[in-house]
Amino acid sequence: MKIVLTGFMGTGKTSVGKEISRKLGYRFIDTDVLIEKREGRAISVIFKENGEDYFRKLEEAVIEVVSKEMNVVIATGGGVIKNRKNVKNLRREGIIIWLKASPEIILKRIMTEGGKRPLLEVEEPLNEVNKLLNERMGLYKQGDTSFDTDYITSEEAAEEIIEKLGLDSETVSVSLGERSYEIIIGSKTIQKLGLRIKELRPSKVAVISNETIFPLYKDALLDSLREYDIVPEVFLIPDGEEYKDSRWVNHLHGELLKARVDRSSVLIALGGGVVGDITGFVASTYMRGIRFVQVPTTLLAQVDSSVGGKTGVNHPLGKNMIGTFYQPSLVMIDIDTLKTLPQREFCAGMAEVIKYGVIADKNFFDFLVKNRDNIVSHGDSIVHIIKRSCEIKADVVSKDEREAGLRAILNFGHTVGHAVETVTEYKQYLHGEAVAIGMFAAAKLAVRAGMFDQEGVDVIREIIRLYDLPVDMPDDLAVDDIMSAMEIDKKVKAGRLSFILPDSIGRVKIVEDVDRDLIKEVIGMISG
Repeated sequence: MKIVLTGFMGTGKTSVGKEISRKLGYRFIDTDVLIEKREGRAISVIFKENGEDYFRKLEEAVIEVVSKEMNVVIATGGGVIKNRKNVKNLRREGIIIWLKASPEIILKRIMTEGGKRPLLEVEEPLNEVNKLLNERMGLYKQGDTSFDTDYITSEEAAEEIIEKLGLDSETVSVSLGERSYEIIIGSKTIQKLGLRIKELRPSKVAVISNETIFPLYKDALLDSLREYDIVPEVFLIPDGEEYKDSRWVNHLHGELLKARVDRSSVLIALGGGVVGDITGFVASTYMRGIRFVQVPTTLLAQVDSSVGGKTGVNHPLGKNMIGTFYQPSLVMIDIDTLKTLPQREFCAGMAEVIKYGVIADKNFFDFLVKNRDNIVSHGDSIVHIIKRSCEIKADVVSKDEREAGLRAILNFGHTVGHAVETVTEYKQYLHGEAVAIGMFAAAKLAVRAGMFDQEGVDVIREIIRLYDLPVDMPDDLAVDDIMSAMEIDKKVKAGRLSFILPDSIGRVKIVEDVDRDLIKEVIGMISG
């Protein structure tokens, strides 16, 4: 992101900016220093020889250039805010922070620094400071937020700003060129959402959630938005996978139209995978695409569905058969939401976490085995498992956004899992539970295909059971029904049914045109 510091001279823009840059690893840019380098002379000399109007033109040209950079901290001259074009450029994908200080402190700092300030070379500098502050007060209020630097050090001010932006949390980047975005992972990130939403400069904001989740986080979310004068529309859908369908998409489209939500608006998905998937699909199709932000509240959504840009709804004949690839603008993961998550849902989320260990990282898989108690009790390991899961998915998605090849490995366990969900009409199993059954089935299928060993199957069965997840199907599910559901899966190409199968813990292969008799045999083995 881009952090812009504005304010009167002597408020600490340079010192605070350097501290923020050091802590975040961002590049630091001081516009006054840049102007002096370009001109080859001090600002005081420019003022004296060419006047303020000339200087402001130089300043505008510099701002236009530096405002295009990202992952930077920009300390601006005190008068930058006077120019509307400067403000417009600096606001583009950036946060403007107004640093404030009392006139007496400002003058003391300037005198201590010993530098020449052209605007204060007058008989009564304190009076001039007061005068200029009063003149610019309305302009400084154009900032997105403010910080008083009177009695805190530059380091303390930098820490406060970083915390306010949520940048003190763990961050994972999804690199997709112009569609790149950040995943923020930490505690109380919902309370920090308002400033990040303001960064997107929305004309209107709408929150989409469900009747169970919204009451739990309503106050934290709305307070955070209102702090930055954002009063959102709120649309709730019923809670449950069975409501992730085209009827509710149509309902939400209608509500957005009635609320006059336009193409510059932003949707916020607050909830689990159902809310995230349907909000993403609505965002991708409403007015041919508007921005949306994911605020996932379940473990499964935090490590999987909120990341990567897959959106969609279910059809009676198949899960997620209607959807789009459409990336969010931001993902804000608040680990505190997991405290209100029922244990069954938490364990269901662990199925997707286990998946990442099997497909990409044996050390991570081993970590999940060794730290089970700490994880299920929501200990210190929680942030690590969420971050590592997001890192693995972000890496895969960055290399193959639209599942042309590599991204298919993220479907490990999902071929059978989706079929189980479809046959049971999304009512008997949570998504993660169905995926757990699917992972076990895939492991056994890999053995029957001669590419995996029984020891590996046993290890996968052990970790699935370790997190209280199922490995077998009930015997009342007919093998033929499961096969029929798989035939309609998105992974079927030209009649060939592909599977993601492990050849070791930490590595999988995409196997196309798997023998159907072999699949039936394995499904029969895990039934009952």
